[in-house]
Amino acid sequence: MVNTQKKIKIRLPKNWEDISNRNGNGPPTFIIGNKNEPGVLQISFVEYTGGVKPNPDFNDLLILSENIGQKNEFGQVTGKSSGPCKFGKYGTVEFTGTDFPYISVWHLSNGKDFVFATFICSQNPTAAELTDVKTILTNIRRKRWPF
Repeated sequence: MVNTQKKIKIRLPKNWEDISNRNGNGPPTFIIGNKNEPGVLQISFVEYTGGVKPNPDFNDLLILSENIGQKNEFGQVTGKSSGPCKFGKYGTVEFTGTDFPYISVWHLSNGKDFVFATFICSQNPTAAELTDVKTILTNIRRKRWPF
């Protein structure tokens, strides 16, 4: 298993905490530290190792994100967006369902490597939380060699 944080740079706002150590063998996990029921942001990294270069476009990233939500029965799609980011480009799809009122699924790509992230909330997130999540994810960078 690749240690995500050795391959990419993740910068958190001051009020966010890294709780990955509470998640055993799970992906890097982050929450707002001063909130009673914070949303949970999990981030994974997949490195290109050869073969056909994926080179996804914005729509490909949206399709990947929507398919994850449908496969996991996250609920109804409530929004989609895509754009450039420090990693390359991103696509995100937002869902609302009976189990969780808000879930966003993100895929970022630099044309070869991918970052996959979910933000899952047991209550509706604030606008500030959503801004923080977008800022965190759109500012992820691939670390330079050597790691």
